[in-house]
Amino acid sequence: MIPTESLEIVRAVAHFRNFTAAAKHLHKVPSAISYTVRKLEERLDVQLFLRDSKRVELTPAGEHFIQRTGKLLTELEELEKTTRQMASGWEHEIKIALDNVVNQGMVYDLIRDLQAVRPETSLVINTEVHNGSWDALFHNRCQLVIGAPKTIPDNIATHDRFEWKSMGSLAWDLVMSPEHPLANISGPISQDMLKAYSSICIQDTSRVFRQGYNLLLEDQQILLVPSFRMAIECLLKGLGITIMPSHFVQPYIEQELLVRKDVLDIPMNDSCYLAWNQEAMGNGIRWVLDWLGEENWLNKVWLQYDTMKPMGYHVP
Repeated sequence: MIPTESLEIVRAVAHFRNFTAAAKHLHKVPSAISYTVRKLEERLDVQLFLRDSKRVELTPAGEHFIQRTGKLLTELEELEKTTRQMASGWEHEIKIALDNVVNQGMVYDLIRDLQAVRPETSLVINTEVHNGSWDALFHNRCQLVIGAPKTIPDNIATHDRFEWKSMGSLAWDLVMSPEHPLANISGPISQDMLKAYSSICIQDTSRVFRQGYNLLLEDQQILLVPSFRMAIECLLKGLGITIMPSHFVQPYIEQELLVRKDVLDIPMNDSCYLAWNQEAMGNGIRWVLDWLGEENWLNKVWLQYDTMKPMGYHVP
């Protein structure tokens, strides 16, 4: 059987296309890397790399080897995790995705309480945007997502390994700087009026599923940013308009830093879900689901503005 270390060494050489760089990455001497690759090629009786004085390139056999070993190493890692889970009942690692519409500050209480209960379990927190939340759940980048949008992709809805429950309603506001031309318009804003100005959108993090944006009309100029926090800064500087969860912008509106306007006929994600992968679910995910609670509580702490919290508590 080929040692796992040999597989990792060959993959490092393939990635860096250089023995010295691979050795530095793996904290080994270049001669040890070269020796391992040579011995593996002798064992397989194939040449994995074409070598010259500066770079190495994969042969067709090498390309095949790299493709198959990537999947193999992933499966071995998963086997290690599930074996530990079978022994203890707890996941070795819990991966949670926060959709960017939820209050970010609440997650620190979750981290603290989980660490107190199960310090041996690693916790990975990531932020996803719009369909990126469903994409992350379906493609195993997370085991649980908080705040996934209301439209459930068919891949999720028709697959029995996923479950979800409502987090209640989600309110949005059309906002802009007080100096923006639309700020002085009386009455609701129409789509035709919006089209004349740059829309600040958050980049959807979906890698496979269809992407969507918080405010994007046909033929409208777009300013694409990575987070609502940056979107707010752009709004304050008068760089565009956008719709944003009300619990993010309420304090800015109250302090007259931003202006809220009524808007006509703009589709919005007006509700969202707590969703999880129930396949091989252990005590960790069960504990997190119990800690998160039911719809009314989920809505209150994740989707509502809390006047007792500092302004930065809410915005991702």
